[in-house]
Amino acid sequence: MTTLAKARELAPIVERVHGPHHPEMARVRELTDAVGAETENDHQVFAELRELTNNYVPPADTCETVEALYGALKEADREFAS
Repeated sequence: MTTLAKARELAPIVERVHGPHHPEMARVRELTDAVGAETENDHQVFAELRELTNNYVPPADTCETVEALYGALKEADREFAS
């Protein structure tokens, strides 16, 4: 499974569990779904993801699933940039 596929699998779970306390998770899921859909737009998508996630640093009151999602997004971002 690619890092992006892993992120796409985890994003809806994270949104459902942490969305009530972290409304930004809905946008993180939307952007995760958008990555790769329009290649020319991926730079903007990753820039917004970095901003929303504080450079992929999970909030202190979240679980390991958020850490896994943010780690997968960070790796996908790094792969895209190279």
